Amino acid sequence: MLKRLLKKIAIKPIDEAAAEAWARGDAAFTNRFFPSPSPRNRDADVAAAIGQVEALGWKLHSRTLEGEGLQRCWNLLFIRPEAPAA
Repeated sequence: MLKRLLKKIAIKPIDEAAAEAWARGDAAFTNRFFPSPSPRNRDADVAAAIGQVEALGWKLHSRTLEGEGLQRCWNLLFIRPEAPAA
């Protein structure tokens, strides 16, 4: 029962969340990224995560670091690039 509950409330990996936002047609995608050295954490490297999201088509607009220790996180803002004028 606990496993099912945790699966329901689990935060999606950044690349999955970004892909869903892209598919919805969102103009911007934000993520609060908590890097963790745990081998079970798919989102351990902020540079790799930014690369994965940009590979989907998003462009990093801003990033800010906040907090300390285990509460340290990156606030990432990606925007959908504008289509070139015809």
